[in-house]
Amino acid sequence: MTVAGREAELTTTEFDLLRVLSLNAGRAVTFDALLRQVWSAHEAGNVDLVRNMVKKLRAKLGEDARNPTCIFNLRGVGYRMARPDDD
Repeated sequence: MTVAGREAELTTTEFDLLRVLSLNAGRAVTFDALLRQVWSAHEAGNVDLVRNMVKKLRAKLGEDARNPTCIFNLRGVGYRMARPDDD
């Protein structure tokens, strides 16, 4: 995949995470929903797993976690990806 003209190699898990967030763009996706849809059931409740993977994904996408434009943290809930028409 390319981001801003540069190659970004994603792992299968990073791609799955990006897919779930993008399919739900504009809506909150809870930590539990991400764990169910991206990881196996035995990872239930492992919020740190989600946070670490989002951190890696943001780095590969060139996203600044302190000033996000694409993947937004919803404290205590999960994450939300911006819709393409969001300003």
